[in-house]
Amino acid sequence: MREQIKPFIFGLKLGMIIFPLFFILDYFIYPEYRAFLLMIRIGVSIYLALTVFIIKRVDQKYSHPIIFVTVFLLSISISSMCFVTKDGFASSYYSGLLQIIIVTALLFNIRPKHYVMIMIFIVTQHFILLAQLPWKVNGLLINIFAVGGISILAIFVHQFIFHLVKENKSLKGLLPICANCKKIRDDKGYWNQIESYIQDHSEAAFSHGICPECSENMYGKEEWYIKMKKKKNIGINKK
Repeated sequence: MREQIKPFIFGLKLGMIIFPLFFILDYFIYPEYRAFLLMIRIGVSIYLALTVFIIKRVDQKYSHPIIFVTVFLLSISISSMCFVTKDGFASSYYSGLLQIIIVTALLFNIRPKHYVMIMIFIVTQHFILLAQLPWKVNGLLINIFAVGGISILAIFVHQFIFHLVKENKSLKGLLPICANCKKIRDDKGYWNQIESYIQDHSEAAFSHGICPECSENMYGKEEWYIKMKKKKNIGINKK
């Protein structure tokens, strides 16, 4: 399933470039807070770089929690910038949340229910944090319309894309498979292990075991195996 996290890695690398660049605006718009804003941007950029390094090396089952934590921390960093500058709901920084929501909807191939959870956390932390500052009704309404409306739209868009990708990943047609080693040839002409090919082109995942025939062929003459078989036979006979 490594193919599924490639868009996520692309999004991380994009964030590593774009997020620090916006400090140019911080420098001129909020000169009195630029030290705090710079710390936030540097911290987020380092985290994104570490995440790219880590997610390429961890087991697939850990990728979704990493995605969840990353998106949540990014959203908190944006809301914190609105909080630090004391503009609250009137801050233009909240538009960064809209970018995160749009990018995650288009690039992150995670289950719709997980994506809905991410959206709930993003919106909730944003409004709870900024509600601690003095706010005006018009700023609150604009945030509700923008952040809330885009989040709902993103949920539907993500669901559509997820099911579209899932349908395209269904294995169809003839698969060239080696008669000897059972590797499968992909459309680029490379031969892949059958497990990795199926995982990359479907929602299936593999766990490994060993069938009775292979057990017999591999361990049939081993003393511990013979004893184990005898114990099993005794147990069956007692039943």
